[in-house]
Amino acid sequence: MASRRSTAVQKRRDQNRKALRNIAIAALFIGLVGFLYVRAMLAHRSLDSETLCPSEPASITVLLVDVTDPMNLPQRQDFINQLDRLRSSIPRYGKLAVYKVEPISDRLLTPIITRCNPGTAKDVSEVTGSPQQTQKLYDEKFKRPLDNAFERMLSASGAERSPILESIQSAALKELQSSGADGKPRRLIVASDLLQNTDSISFYHGLPDPSELTTSQEFSRVRTDLTGVDVELWMLQRGDSRETQPRALPDLWDQIITKEGGNLQRVYTVSG
Repeated sequence: MASRRSTAVQKRRDQNRKALRNIAIAALFIGLVGFLYVRAMLAHRSLDSETLCPSEPASITVLLVDVTDPMNLPQRQDFINQLDRLRSSIPRYGKLAVYKVEPISDRLLTPIITRCNPGTAKDVSEVTGSPQQTQKLYDEKFKRPLDNAFERMLSASGAERSPILESIQSAALKELQSSGADGKPRRLIVASDLLQNTDSISFYHGLPDPSELTTSQEFSRVRTDLTGVDVELWMLQRGDSRETQPRALPDLWDQIITKEGGNLQRVYTVSG
């Protein structure tokens, strides 16, 4: 009799352990499904049909280009290399806005192109989306339009004026100081010979004293707030660079950017 009771107790214990194990497995499965669902929802964002930008880009990069004189072959290739690296550096859902240095009249500059990186196949799994569709979107709507825009920018403008400071101010106001830019990584890249040339401020006939320039009334009209912005200068060398682009030129821009609150991260002289 005692043996039967012992067997029944053991059987109930085994059944209870089995039930608890099944409950634990079910809870784990539900948790895993929930985790994958949440991750999929976070990975999927509503993107603008043209720019591919979400309502809140992960980062903001502005490329400001000033190609006044024709490039020689080495310059052209090096510039393309730098543009390729720039495009590849944009993180998923990061924004790249490309501007051209132009005179400012009664309105701010309009970007040549704006695109956000939708991610590549490496950013998506079969569980959270379609790697093939994501890669196709990247190639056709992000990489290709940017490459086409970059190619168009390689042509020399031949402009007599180079309002670089005014163009930086305009692009910064539209992109880097917008309410949506708060708290996000921000970067400004200026590709130019760095020779500001307008009626009010010109570097063509000798470089001004940095302290006198940055405290002048003329500078106060074109300055902008670059606080928290990382800045790169890609200097395109001119044929008369020894006379017009001395070492003091990037040093002058360093002080200008510092005065505006920016962080000069890199000065790169394009080959050639």
